[in-house]
Amino acid sequence: MFSSRLDWGLEQNPLWQELSRKRAAGETVLDLTESNPTKVGLDYPEREILASLADPRVSTYAPDPRGWISAREAISEYYSTFGKHVPSSNIVLTAGTSEAYGFLFKLLCDAGDRVLVPKPSYPLFDFLLSLDNVEAVAYSNDTGVFEPLPERCRAILAVHPNNPTGIYVHEDEARRLHGLSARHGLALIVDEVFLDYALVDDPPPSFAGASKGLVFTLSGLSKLAALPQVKLSWIAVSGAPELCRDALDRLETISDTYLSVSTAAQLAVPRLLALAPSIRRGLNDRIRHNLSTLRLAVEHSPEVTLLPLEGGWYQTLRLPAIATSESWALDFLKKASVYLHPGLYFGFETEACCVVSLIVDPSVFREATHRMLRRIADRIN
Repeated sequence: MFSSRLDWGLEQNPLWQELSRKRAAGETVLDLTESNPTKVGLDYPEREILASLADPRVSTYAPDPRGWISAREAISEYYSTFGKHVPSSNIVLTAGTSEAYGFLFKLLCDAGDRVLVPKPSYPLFDFLLSLDNVEAVAYSNDTGVFEPLPERCRAILAVHPNNPTGIYVHEDEARRLHGLSARHGLALIVDEVFLDYALVDDPPPSFAGASKGLVFTLSGLSKLAALPQVKLSWIAVSGAPELCRDALDRLETISDTYLSVSTAAQLAVPRLLALAPSIRRGLNDRIRHNLSTLRLAVEHSPEVTLLPLEGGWYQTLRLPAIATSESWALDFLKKASVYLHPGLYFGFETEACCVVSLIVDPSVFREATHRMLRRIADRIN
């Protein structure tokens, strides 16, 4: 009766079963997976945010498939702060980056086509691609994309900086990706939702504003302004002018069949983008504080290694290879009531890696870190 596209297996894994059991029993679990910035005790300019959503024009429905011009102009101005020229006409608004991906897979792929996806990375890509009957083909973040490319490949996806590794796509790899996409007539899709959360002094620039090929750059208010509930993202289209025109005409048709972006959210974009730097400042302070806590704690635990980190709000830990990442995560949950994500979920296959969120309340983060490292010491001694 149901589509095979949803044949993912709906049973709960052991980690989720244990978490559900503990919560049902009323036990306190220290959650190091939290990715929702609105739930970690940050100070938001609530009055200004509410005012931005109260534009009187919200009472009128005047849809534009690409989005309200005032919103697109504000996004164009955002890219100009990076020295990138992205005309407002080259921006298409969406209700979240997941929808942006869906639009692009519909634009670029037929059923059975393939898209190159980085690994390790966020597991959502496999699900989004399968919903459009498109196959994900993994390439390693460490070694990059190799030729010959698989048959029926239509696009290369990059995450800048990667989620969860937090490593940017650097200049040499960016040139390589542009070259590959040009030689094989592939689109380049670049997810830049964490671009503004740099933990290095001189992060690589945005891919937006490319003059050759066909490049789709994705971002949105969920991370940029730490406002996931507003549900507004965008696709910035750049590259060869003729390719851009053709892509934008088709994207407009796709968007026009949905018209899913809230009028209130679109009208709020200019004011929310103006507020975004101050919101990010508080979040970046939280990330750096928790990262410092973790680094200091690990100095006394030589059996734990923190993988290099350049941006974003997650840290990957390499744990002793006496257990798999899933086994470690389950052990932390059972014995220490600390919940974190095993690296297996992100595509780490050969190492016992686990991933923690750096936006958690500092007191919770500190206690969870202490429990986790103590549990590691108990197991190896």
